[in-house]
Amino acid sequence: MKDIAKLVAFAAVWAIAWAAKESFNLPDYSIWIATLAVVVVMMSFNYESRLQALEAKVVPDEYRETRAAMHGERHVPKHRQPATLIEGGAIASWINEAHEIHFDDFRWFGALLNLRLSHPWSVEELPETNLRGYDGPEIGRRYQVWFNACKIGTIQVKVGSFSALDPEKFADNRKARAELKLHFLRFVPYDDAYNLLYQLGLYIRSFDHQDIEGSHSAAKTEAVHALTAHLWDVVREPEYEETFEFIVEGSYDVFQDQVRHWKSTSFDPMEKWGGDRPNDD
Repeated sequence: MKDIAKLVAFAAVWAIAWAAKESFNLPDYSIWIATLAVVVVMMSFNYESRLQALEAKVVPDEYRETRAAMHGERHVPKHRQPATLIEGGAIASWINEAHEIHFDDFRWFGALLNLRLSHPWSVEELPETNLRGYDGPEIGRRYQVWFNACKIGTIQVKVGSFSALDPEKFADNRKARAELKLHFLRFVPYDDAYNLLYQLGLYIRSFDHQDIEGSHSAAKTEAVHALTAHLWDVVREPEYEETFEFIVEGSYDVFQDQVRHWKSTSFDPMEKWGGDRPNDD
């Protein structure tokens, strides 16, 4: 029907042009010029409409603002750290020694991530210690994750599985669990997505100082596996916006090493850099 309509329109234009030529005694070449001009205009309109339809199919309208924010300027984190677990909303009767040690250990976690992550990422601590758990409220620290000017997800860190059940031994056998949730990961460049997962895994996983290469390799493999699995789901169901989840658990040895170094040199990244990266980075 569209093709027939185009033919009818072209015939009408030709008839109008011919009638104008006869009425005003115009030369023959004028009708060809006029017809050619109309054809060019019609082709341009058709091309533009097809291009817009293709863009709408590839990047739906609801994602346009998100994409624009992801290409905006990097968000400068403004940490809102709670002074205590109770101040952040944690239920007092649920707090034990393991929660207190973990809370103190991760005081500079957001600052370290901002220092090590690739440029577009920004991690900003929230004033919440009452976390979202699968079986009910949990206790720990919570962070907003930004990709440039776009709020893209959250990180929450808490005491590792079953560690809170034996708080007396936690100081000598520390475990943490980090849970990352991201939206719109399909729009994040691979290198940046990989960087976030690798750094998160490196600082939370148990680290064997006798096998440094193996420990790094394990963190890299875990990041690649998670991204590959997500890619599979996105390709399998392209119309469904899959929320990306990444969970890593371990004794956070590398992170503890960094914290001990900062403490030994009386260095506070929150005071020095505001929990972000150096200004000359």
